[in-house]
Amino acid sequence: MKKFLLLLAGALLTFANSAFSAPLEVVQVSAPTVNCVFNTSCTVTVSDSTAPLPVSVTGTNFLQSRTYVGSSGAPAAGLYAYEYRVNLSGAVAMGSPHCINSLTIPFGPVVSSLDLNGNGHIGDQVFVVTGGGLGTIGVASADQDSSGNITFTFGSPVCPGTATSNGQSSFFFGLVSTQPPGPVTATIIEAGGAAHQIAARAPQPAAAACSIPSFQPAYWNDCTNGCVWQPWAGCGVESARYCSGCGPSCGFAQCKNNCYNYANNKRTDTFAQPGCASSNSPVSIMSCSAVQSAAMADGLTATAADGTCPGGMDKVALVVAPGSDYHWYRLGSDGMWTHKPGMTQATNVDQSGHTISDPQTADRGGYTDFCGYLCTCSDAHQGQGHANIK
Repeated sequence: MKKFLLLLAGALLTFANSAFSAPLEVVQVSAPTVNCVFNTSCTVTVSDSTAPLPVSVTGTNFLQSRTYVGSSGAPAAGLYAYEYRVNLSGAVAMGSPHCINSLTIPFGPVVSSLDLNGNGHIGDQVFVVTGGGLGTIGVASADQDSSGNITFTFGSPVCPGTATSNGQSSFFFGLVSTQPPGPVTATIIEAGGAAHQIAARAPQPAAAACSIPSFQPAYWNDCTNGCVWQPWAGCGVESARYCSGCGPSCGFAQCKNNCYNYANNKRTDTFAQPGCASSNSPVSIMSCSAVQSAAMADGLTATAADGTCPGGMDKVALVVAPGSDYHWYRLGSDGMWTHKPGMTQATNVDQSGHTISDPQTADRGGYTDFCGYLCTCSDAHQGQGHANIK
């Protein structure tokens, strides 16, 4: 009985670990063979981007992200290929070699319905281009965790050159997704264990379901000693505002996110402005029509005062101090309205200290123009809204 229990415990532990991290099937391919999966002419048009590797080397070094899409009639028609290469072939170590042992990419679901190496077996997941391409070092394993992150461990560490040896490059290695590419943050791990973040491209998640948040001020009000005003840094640039007296643990949710962030329930730490996401230019005229147009260009949609937002979207309200400033409110899951004025704390009361059942009738101070209501794709989790703002 004791032996049976030990075996059962081991089986349960194995099951738990496999649920957390599962190995993907890795196959070796030649460039022409995998190209034929994506195009009947066996040629593909690629899009490349590179980011310098954050390790102590000089000379050419980068993580290369390559994408291409399957053409009509091909086995992978409409699917997206993602290939990566860690290149230190033109780099020289500064001091001891900083070799790279693994790369982790936030990827999501992997297509497993293709024969990538042409051997008649369906179910290949990761392909390593060992023929007809660049590089010398392959992938020993690829493991995906329950969050969709995939860790590629190289057959041997990829190292820069030294005074007596040339640097190395991995082969291109890749996998397939149903989703189009976008920017992500990857992680490289040195052979010694040091971790570094690096820009890459990977599938963007499918459109997330919208949901309505509750009022949870603790998430946003993380600077008890107040914020210090600094000039705004511009669209998509981290604001220079900072919390005073909070120390290095301050999360900056309060100081670097304004009423537009709060209304959309999306933390960007950039003091988001209407128009920045759609045109990279913030709204410049403080009027209802100008601010509303900029927000709608960012993806918000207008709705009537008595309208219900579709698809689980959340209702927000826009007001303007003519020629001076705008302000936003958001509707909570309890049917009441809350807001976050600039760098100050999120609150559920108006200028007179009353809870807000309708921002149109609330005491809004100098924001005398009520502009109307809009819908945004929010999320029940604080700061995790899905609106396209920056």
